[in-house]
This record gives sequence, structure tokens and C-alpha cells, in this order.
Amino acid sequence: MSGPGGEIFGVGTHRRANVSAGGFGFPPEQVRAWLSALRAGGLPEAVVLSTCERLEIYGVGAADVAAAFLQQALGMGSPLALTRWTGSTAVRHLFRVAAGLDSTAVGEPEILGQVREALTLAREAGTVGAILGPLFDRAIALGREVRSRTDLGRFPSSLAALAVQEIRERVGLAGKRILVVGAGTMGSAVVRAVGRDRPLRLRVLSRTLERARQLAEPAGGEAGTLTDLISSLMEADVAFMALAVPQPILSRPELRAVAHGRGAAPADPLWLVDLGAPPNVDPQAELPPSIHRIGLEDLQARGNARRQRLEAAIAQAEAMVEAAVREWEAAQRSRAVGPLIARLERRAEAIRQQELAWLWPKLGELTPAQRARIEQFAHRLVRKLLHAPLIGLKQAAGDPQALALFQALWQLEDDPFSSDGGASP
Repeated sequence: MSGPGGEIFGVGTHRRANVSAGGFGFPPEQVRAWLSALRAGGLPEAVVLSTCERLEIYGVGAADVAAAFLQQALGMGSPLALTRWTGSTAVRHLFRVAAGLDSTAVGEPEILGQVREALTLAREAGTVGAILGPLFDRAIALGREVRSRTDLGRFPSSLAALAVQEIRERVGLAGKRILVVGAGTMGSAVVRAVGRDRPLRLRVLSRTLERARQLAEPAGGEAGTLTDLISSLMEADVAFMALAVPQPILSRPELRAVAHGRGAAPADPLWLVDLGAPPNVDPQAELPPSIHRIGLEDLQARGNARRQRLEAAIAQAEAMVEAAVREWEAAQRSRAVGPLIARLERRAEAIRQQELAWLWPKLGELTPAQRARIEQFAHRLVRKLLHAPLIGLKQAAGDPQALALFQALWQLEDDPFSSDGGASP
């Protein structure tokens, strides 16, 4: 499946394959810079999809350019575990991502907005055109269709919702002192999810007090900055850590300070739900007995269990993806033979005009109505003669040898149709 600039491809990495790499939720300004660099590197079209779980580049042309760019841009100490998709495989992967079928929380609603944002950024950067633009538009439309026609949309579950449900089942949230660290997309989702549990206290911390207030006050909570982190953890029962930071903000010394401030009472533990990517809580740090941690790996297990309960909906969504891929392939085949069809129609029209030019002098004086009727007859005859060849041409669109044979049989070389000849009387 290719276009004028080359074959569609996707290349990317996922947090599951690069645990040490952490997360890939880069800010829009970083993505814009990458798009400009990819265009300068020779890719005629490119879209960068960056979320906390994945970093993927979709493009047209040489996938090696995008793969090398990812390795260099992330500056990892060891090579990234990259996956590549080309042609229909790349289209299928993108469709599954937009449908929520490739997420930790299958069916999550956030990914569709992230795909839409990736397309918007690429359009602003001028790196999408006739191939990736329609492809991403179709992926977004398919994502909406999956959520409206299957149980994945009726019972959506984001990563934040999985985290809140995990705490509900382990310790409950009603009457608890809840701390949310981070006021971005994930933190906002957590605040919305815990609201119906009527916690005793809700506190939101962010880098700026204003951003924390914007999230906390509508939910009846308190706001603070990250300078309040240790003291706030000392007073919390459950803390959802959702900061986009390059390294953990809670290592062994901070954890020990929190435990000391709480009185180190194992009977009244602090639950840290680490939604950061990379982790906000150092996974290598030994936890004091009074602190428990729930990480993305625990939520992955919950997501897998939910996936089993939604097998029928997932199967329906997968079928919708496959149907969309087949439609896309058919559309691309038709697009590929478009120039050949145009040449065939031009040749047929040239023959029609040539034969009419031969006929008119032999018919003598005609009324305008008679001349129009003969024109109509010639046009209908040509269209009916072309009907079967055009169907065959579209069906053979994926077979280069068949197309070459068709072009030779119908003399559809690029040279213009000669007007020297004509039918004999």
C-alpha cells in the first residue's frame, strides 16, 4: 500500500517493551520540533503519536529514517525495542490504536483524543497530505464507531479509572483522605473518578497553585504546590501520583521521611498509586511497612482481567477494524489505477470522436436533433463497451503484471493517442 511518495509505514515503541525508558508523553512543542526535523530528513508526510504509553511515528517513505530519528531523539543509553509496520499492517495498527484495542485499559477513551491531537499538530506543521490525512481521519472516525457500536464504549475504562477501581476494591475511598499529585490529563481523570466516592478530603498538588486550583476547587478539594508533597503525603490515606517527570520524585529518603512523619504505623498505611511514566516512585526503593505501592504493572493485570470480560465486544471491534482495513485497501487500489482508467477513457473518447468525424460527411444534411441522437448513441455504445474492462481493471489493481498486460492490450502507453487512423467505410 503506497502513495506517490512511497509506502505507508509506522515505527514506534511502547512502555511495555521499554520499561527502563519510562513514558513518552512529550509536550506539543517537542512534537512540533520533531515533525519539522522529520520533514527536513526527507519524509514527505509524518505524524507523531506521543502518549504516556507509546511513542510512534507514522509516515510515507523510508521507515529507516523514522527509526533512526527515534533512537537519536530519545537519547537512550541502549537501543530502543522498536516495532515496525508497513502497508496494510501499519494501517491496521493505527486503526487498533484509535479503537482502544492496543491500550493497557482496552477501550480507553483518552487515546482517541490523543490520535486527534497528533493529527492536528501534524497539520499545523504541514507534514500530512493526501495519504496520512485521510488515513488518520478514517482512524478517528473508526474509533468513534467502535465506541458507539460496542460495549467498549458503553463501559469505557481509562487507566485512571482502573487505578481508582483498584483502590476501591482494596481499601475503599469513602471517608479517606485523597491526594492527587499532578493536574494534567491523568490527574484530572482521577479527580473526576474519585468524586462520586465522597472522600473525607481531596487535595490536588501541581507545579503551579493556579493549575491545582482549577482542578481541585470544582470538585470541592484543596490545592497546593509540589513543595507541599512530603507534608501532604504524611496526611493522606491514598495518593495518586500522576506527574510527567523524567525521573522519580519519591526515592528512599523521601519515602522514609513520609513514613517517619506518619508514625510508621503499618495498621494505617499510605497507598501510593503510581501512574507516572516513568514512575513517580522509585521502583527500586525499599518501601517502609507503612507504605504500599500500586504500579502500572498491577493495573496491567486488572486491564487483562477486564479484557477477558469484554471478549465479545473486543471481537466485534476487531472485526470492525478488519473491515475498515479492507475498505482502505480497496480505496487505495482504486486510487492507484485512477490514472490508467483516465487514459482508457481518454482513448475511448478519442476513438469516438474520430469515428464520428468520419461519419458526419457521409450522412449528409442532419437536423440538430438527429445529430444529437447519433452523438448520444455513440456515447452509450462506448460506455457499455468499457463497462466490463473497467471492472476488470479495478479488480486487477493489486496485480502489477495484470495491469501491465491490460495497458499493453489497450495500447495505453503514455504517448498520446494518434489521430492518423480511422475506420474504413
